[in-house]
Amino acid sequence: MLRRFQLLIGAVLFIALLAACGSDDPTPTPVPAQPTPTPEPEVIELRMISSWADGISLEEFGDRNVIGAIEDATGGRVRVVRSGGPESVPSFQQLVPMRDGLFEVNSTTCAYHPDFTSLACGWNAIKGSLDSKVACGMWDLIDEFYQNEVGVKYLGGVSPRVGSRTYLTKPIDPTTGRLDGIKLRASGPTATAFVEELGGTAVAMPIGELYEALDRGLVEGGTIGGGAQLAVQFGWHEHFKYVVEQSVGSGQLMFLMNLDAWNSLEPDLQQAVIDGMVLANHRAASEFFRLDQEALQVMADSGVEIVTLTPEAAQRVDDVNANAQWAYMAENEPAEYVERFLDTVACVKNSTG
Repeated sequence: MLRRFQLLIGAVLFIALLAACGSDDPTPTPVPAQPTPTPEPEVIELRMISSWADGISLEEFGDRNVIGAIEDATGGRVRVVRSGGPESVPSFQQLVPMRDGLFEVNSTTCAYHPDFTSLACGWNAIKGSLDSKVACGMWDLIDEFYQNEVGVKYLGGVSPRVGSRTYLTKPIDPTTGRLDGIKLRASGPTATAFVEELGGTAVAMPIGELYEALDRGLVEGGTIGGGAQLAVQFGWHEHFKYVVEQSVGSGQLMFLMNLDAWNSLEPDLQQAVIDGMVLANHRAASEFFRLDQEALQVMADSGVEIVTLTPEAAQRVDDVNANAQWAYMAENEPAEYVERFLDTVACVKNSTG
């Protein structure tokens, strides 16, 4: 009995000794709880239907330029994806599917939806800097009109730096600039009125059909915006023998957005998208001007005659272009918007001299 008690005491002392000595490893420090990772912001994809064929300058310095600028301005949170061009939906029929939600963005021009409005062509009717037109309220007024009257968001546009030029297979008098008896491709009702006021016959057709029309003799020229590089890229200069050096008005590649998609963006993203449009304008300006001037030289080198109108004729032709726009607006657009738009026009003229 005594021996058993001694063995029990020994076992207890042995266990106590082990506990007192501890182990060679220090007591592990508790690991603090890790914070929950902040999820990456959702990337919003906007599908774009474009009026411009893949690979031409309007697609490169218009569409691709805007896609990159919006992604940069939004920190990659908004990504515009080109989902098709005129081969998918004809250029004159793209506004409705975008407005109805099949696409979120439409790269187009004011002349391609005259059944809805040509108010924004007033931007193209007068020369003036982007800054002056924004400062005079023209951008905001067009946006208000498109939202209230058409049901889409006007994001703004990218300027090709030059307005519409006239390309011809027949000569014209540089002291008048008249187009008497000449059939010309013209896009939209105001371009039609411009051609007809100068004595020509207007034929409406998309840009992509012009080469064949020239080849078949259906038209004898065209009044076309976007810069002279389009004539070279499409090969029109193979048929044209003359090009009027002075362009009329100013150009704008317009971008519209589905209104529901726009309203779903947070206010900071909406502002960033608009900032991207301004950024795209600045990026494109010098490139479009360079391309236009280089293309004029290519045309001259290939035998196309550059027709320089007299200053008086150039001013008359420019006035015909602007007056055609104001007359169309007065007849077809709400009077309130026409009056307000002409106020912005007066402001731009005063600011640019």
